[in-house]
Order: sequence, then C-alpha cells, then structure tokens
Amino acid sequence: MALLTEQELLGCGWFNAGWYQQQYADVAGSGLSPARHFVKYGSGWGRSPGPAFNAQWYLHTYPDVAQAGLAPLAHFLRHGRQEGRLPVPVKAKEWEQALWGKTQPEHACLAELKVLLQHSALPERSYAAWALARWHAWQQHWPAVAEVLALCFPLHPHNLPFGPAPWLLYVDALTKTGQLTNAAKQLQQLQLAFPDYEDAHLAYANLMAASRPCCKAQQLAAVNTIWQRHRLAPAQLANPNGELELDNLLCSSPKPAFTVPEASKPVISVIVPVFNAGQGLHTALASLVNQSLAVHCPGSIEILVVDDASTDNSVNIARRFASAYSWIRVLPQPHNQGAYAARNAGLANSRGSFITVHDSDDWSHPQKLERQLAAMQQNQHWMACNSYWVRCNNQLEFGNWRMESGWIYRNTSSLLFRRDVFEQLGYWDKVRADADTEYYYRIRAAFGASALGEVAKGIPLAFGRAVPGSLSQAGPTHLCTQFAGVRQDYQQAAARWHQGATKPAELYLPQHPAQRPFPAPDLILP
Repeated sequence: MALLTEQELLGCGWFNAGWYQQQYADVAGSGLSPARHFVKYGSGWGRSPGPAFNAQWYLHTYPDVAQAGLAPLAHFLRHGRQEGRLPVPVKAKEWEQALWGKTQPEHACLAELKVLLQHSALPERSYAAWALARWHAWQQHWPAVAEVLALCFPLHPHNLPFGPAPWLLYVDALTKTGQLTNAAKQLQQLQLAFPDYEDAHLAYANLMAASRPCCKAQQLAAVNTIWQRHRLAPAQLANPNGELELDNLLCSSPKPAFTVPEASKPVISVIVPVFNAGQGLHTALASLVNQSLAVHCPGSIEILVVDDASTDNSVNIARRFASAYSWIRVLPQPHNQGAYAARNAGLANSRGSFITVHDSDDWSHPQKLERQLAAMQQNQHWMACNSYWVRCNNQLEFGNWRMESGWIYRNTSSLLFRRDVFEQLGYWDKVRADADTEYYYRIRAAFGASALGEVAKGIPLAFGRAVPGSLSQAGPTHLCTQFAGVRQDYQQAAARWHQGATKPAELYLPQHPAQRPFPAPDLILP
C-alpha cells in the first residue's frame, strides 16, 4: 500500500500530532514520534491523522480507494480532494442537497446551515459558508455572499470545497458590491495560489468592467491572456471605434496546424437552430464563417441555418450570409416546433463526416472547430467530443448561475460527433429542453465513457450569451430543476432507457417516432 512520506505528512496540514497520540494509546510507548508512527504503522492500519480526516469513513464511502492501493490520506491528498471527495461526513453538504433538492423546507435548510456556519469547526464551517454563498448568489444577494465567504479567508487546508472556486465566488461578490480594492487584493492572492486557473483572468476582466472609468483595454487583454497562453489567436474589436461587446469581437484565423483531406462532401456540418435571434445571429454566423477551417480549407464546412418560424429579421440575416457564402443553407420550418426539432431538420439535411451544433446568438473562437477536429483525428476511438465555454452578457461580463469549479465549463452544445453516431443513434429527442444532455449520455451508454473526449479543457473556445428569459435561465425549465423538477425527472427517465439497452441499435431514435421510448414530463414536451 502506497503511503505518505513523513515530510509529506507534516506539510499537508491534516496531521494533528497531539490528537493522534491521545487517540491511539500505543503511540507513546512505541518510541516513535507521532508523525513517524503514523507513516510507519498508523496509515497502513487505517488510522485517522486528525479530527478533520476520518480514514475508516473515507474507505467505507469510497470503496475504490482500497483498489487503488493507496492509504486513505494519501489517496485524498493526491486524488480525492481534487475530485471533490470529502474527508469526513459533512452535514452542511447534506443540508445543501436538501435545499436544492427540495426534500426539506427552504427556511429549515438555511437555518441549519447558518447554525453550522456559526458553531462548527472546519471543514464543516467552510462548507456551510460555501453552501449559503451559492444559494445567495443564485438569489442575487451579493452582500450576503460576500459576508459568509469572508469567514473562510484566509484559506485553511481544511476548507471545503478544495480549490479556487470559493475564492472566485468571493472575488465576484466583492466586485458586484463595489468593494473593488478588496476584490483586487483577493484576486491577486487567488492567482498566486492557483496560477493556472484561467477563470481568474475572467474575474479580472469583470473587475476592469466595474472600474470607473471602465478599463476596456485591460478587460480585453485579460481575456486574450487565456488564449495566448494556449497558442490561440487573440481578439480585437471588429469596429475599433465601437464598444467592447460580444457583438463587436473579431479574431484572426490562423492557418490550421494540420491538413484537412480533400473530400467531395463537407468535413463538418454545423447546425444553427434559430428563433428570433436578431443581431445575435449575425454574431454567431460571423464567428462561424471566420473559423480557420472555413477560411483556409474551402469546402470543409457547411452551415445549416434552420429557422424555426422566426417573426423578426433572423431569416433576412441568414439569407444575407447565404448569398455571400455558398456553403450556408437556410432551411425554414413551416411552423414553430422548438430548438430540437430544428436541430433534427438540420441533421436530416447534413452531409458532413462530423456534425455539431452552434447556438444562434453565441460567439465561437475561430480555432474552436479546428481544435475539435484535430482531437477527433488524433483519437480515432472517440465517437464525439466537447470543448469548453463561458457565459457572459453582451458587455463581456462573465459568470454563471451557480458556481461549481468555476465559470468555464463543458459546452454541451459544442458536441461534435462522427456521422456513425447519427446513423446508429438517430436524432435528438423532440423536447423543449435538455435533449442535448440526453444525447450526450445516449452516446456514452452506446459506446462507453472512453468514446467521449474533451478538448482544450478549461479554456473557453466559445462565449455563450446569457439571456435572462431563455428556457435554461427562467421558468419551469430553469437549470435549477436538474436538482428537483422537470430536468431531473427527464434525465432520470432517459437514464433508465439508456441502462436498459443491450446494444446501440436499441437506442436509435427516429426523427418522428411513433411513440416515445421513455416518458417525459408534460412541461418539457413541445
């Protein structure tokens, strides 16, 4: 069994020599220091190093630890902490799950979390602060977010969750409440502690946007820092005299670092479902025609704009692009049927060897499709891959409705899959929301977890426009319903369908099925 060295133990912050010697009576008579005894004997015997880490509970809760051949504390420090595993039972996490899952009254959950925040020790206290802060942030109560998280700084090794996310949320709350000097101080310390955390650059951009007067050059430079660190083209203003906005971004399109084979049909089909996207559609299509593959490898991309009976000028914008670029096709729907029906219409008309989707008001970096295609070529066992993105408003102020590991996260809409996936699994489910998540897990069920890849993890290759009135941000299909509500019910029903299949053919979904393969809540049906 792999153990920690004595030096690692003393430097990790989880070993309490006095507690260990008092807890285990044989230590005093061993002639060894508590640390030496733990390293030589106690760790292998499954003993705990201190009150903040319960070795036996950790082994029982995570049975794969023993299989990994690591002592409990060694596993936690080297793997488990980064994976979000807990060192001890944490009541605050249970109350947080009850809060979001609505298994207990909201006021009762919040009251219990406040008690834990005020009267418990680490790591319980820090997780209670995190749970309360995330809830207050969703409610847009930023002073309360700053107040509870202030109790967790400076950071202690026993703080939960481990990592930079609570710090990022604290900086965000300080920025939003006008405490810019303290926000800048905390951000500097965050970057020193986690120098590879790209979200910190976005927090700096937000800080520059909140400054008066706004430091627009520094705001854009912060975003460019991320891309340039990873050999991606920086952005500039399309109109140098215009404002720093999502609709005014432009990047150069470097020549791809690999050769795209010539073919009689497009390599990638990009489906763009549209309903009343307005100016956002111009931004989305401009970013697609500026893709490095489109600029340097003519014929490698086709764009299928599926208009879902828009009542604004979206069709006119699409047709202007189609008249300028022969590889853009506009496919009008006879009547409004929803985004996934529109996607399916594009899928039925696609010709590419690879297929992906682009939301009608988002912006993509010009090397996004290039990076994804290169990864698929290098990993022939991958059936599909995703890139990462970040949500922002039109003024390039970044954030997300609920903090997880940060603001940059996997872009489900960026799923790029081989045509073989379409031929074996068919179409997206025709519902109002969450069918992209179902399709992702359908691919996983059919081909295995190793068939799904991720490209440029932690680097935003797209900006998702945050629209308050969208289905994911408001109403009965809000993203919070993934914890309790229609999204959770839908995904659980889909998972049962996936788990019941014995071969990919049993997960095929036609464009117009005679009946649903699994039930869906009425609120999510078209």
